[in-house]
Amino acid sequence: MILFRHLLTPLILLSPLVQSAAMDEKNFKAEGDVLFGNLSRLVDEAVGQGFRLSSGRDLDSNGKREGSINRIYDKINAKQGRWYSLRIRGLAQEGFAVDKNDLYLKVSFSGKNNGDLDFIKKKIYGQVQRERKDLKDEGTNRNLGPATWRQYELTFRTPFPEVKRIVATAAFTNGLGTGSKAGFWINDFELIPVAAPIGYVAPGKPKEVTQPTDLKGLVSLGGRWYYDSRDGTRKAPAKFDQTNSDRLLYLTDRLEAPFADNLDSWLKPGWIDRQGDMATKSVYVPDNVVITVTKEHIVMKSKNLPNHPTANFPDYERKLDGNPNYVAEQNLTFYLPLVPKKNPRPVAMDKRNTNRALPGGPIGVAANGVIFFNPFDHIEEADAVWRLDRCCGHPSPNSQYHYHKYPVCVKSPWADDGEGHSPVIGFAFDGFPVYGPYESKGLLAKNSKENPLNDFNVHQDEQRGWHYHVTPGQYPHIIGGYWGVMEEKNRRARGPRPSGPGGRPGGRPGGPGRRPGGGRPPPPR
Repeated sequence: MILFRHLLTPLILLSPLVQSAAMDEKNFKAEGDVLFGNLSRLVDEAVGQGFRLSSGRDLDSNGKREGSINRIYDKINAKQGRWYSLRIRGLAQEGFAVDKNDLYLKVSFSGKNNGDLDFIKKKIYGQVQRERKDLKDEGTNRNLGPATWRQYELTFRTPFPEVKRIVATAAFTNGLGTGSKAGFWINDFELIPVAAPIGYVAPGKPKEVTQPTDLKGLVSLGGRWYYDSRDGTRKAPAKFDQTNSDRLLYLTDRLEAPFADNLDSWLKPGWIDRQGDMATKSVYVPDNVVITVTKEHIVMKSKNLPNHPTANFPDYERKLDGNPNYVAEQNLTFYLPLVPKKNPRPVAMDKRNTNRALPGGPIGVAANGVIFFNPFDHIEEADAVWRLDRCCGHPSPNSQYHYHKYPVCVKSPWADDGEGHSPVIGFAFDGFPVYGPYESKGLLAKNSKENPLNDFNVHQDEQRGWHYHVTPGQYPHIIGGYWGVMEEKNRRARGPRPSGPGGRPGGRPGGPGRRPGGGRPPPPR
């Protein structure tokens, strides 16, 4: 098997961080049945601006249902590398449909005089359909519907060193959408340089075989963790943050960089900072997560600010369940054992967790620094799934945004499109990794017969050892108990309860547990 390693450090000319924060219409060319606007206003979520590709209406009255958006990157230099990844975050509404699988990502190349050289195209409608089928969760909040935000990706190499210009496109043709919810929405569009895969053989060169155990040039940090020094330095940096997160690697059947493009975030309007003040505009937070490595642990310091769309909280309009709690900046520290130890007497949850196999509150952390909770809120007999927003999270009474099930909006440098084993999306507090839902191409881990998950949502294979899989639509949603020895230092992960605006507590205990019709929470003071 070929070993891949990606360099995900953004080039300044591409400005992916600015683009991720707020899509600016002037940077794009839109054609056909496409609208630009404030998506937050349409869905009452913290989404920001973006494009809507309408498969259900012929907006430009040309007799066809098709549309595209594209952006030009005109300072491409082969000396800086020839591998790139085009990534978008999109939401396919329930009524969105196309014929001939014609929802796609495309990149076109041209030379110094803008002459066309070649193009690459990847259809992604099959991924949309697979996710609708495989990841459907009957517990999803019915007020939101089944549509969720997901990542779509096209990784490629420029075909010629003469390429000076790339036109990146997201588009559809042959629209067959029905109803008022027939759009494909895009709120994140970025082109990021990546390194050539290890094992890639350029044309004309003799073929070399690279095995997964070939870790030459990397610095071992302990267990499955490595540092990619690149400059020959044999000492890891004092900390990893957004500037070098792609160099902290985890060995599976390949080297993955689970924290790449995941450690920064934005404090959004309506969220609370550590001083208890409400943000009135988006503020970039480059140090949302900072990682250090000790002899025993990967240590994550997290402000716990989600780096993706969320519902609006407090939920005064009862779009979910009337959750009165704010999303607030935290000061959390997690300790992930470099070498997890299997618990000799592990205990899995029963259906109501009456045996307290998992503690209430945090049980692990996603790659973006946001915490996993067990399946229940404070009403311990009620599964929390139906209370979640489109990215599978919501804030707790102490204002900690958290996931109860598969966090579909967590970014990954490895596209999880169901074409193979899912990438790492986080870690339980025993140090064992949590992977996405797929075991292999088209096979959800929860459905595997040859290597089934046990009651802990864990199994092992030769390449990854013991590891958890999330199980959309099936209890327990993330993990069913600690298969390993839980690091006791993580019991402090709850953190202090932050204040809301004007010094008010960030939320009222019991708020998210109230069912619809149980009384509207008071408006903010």
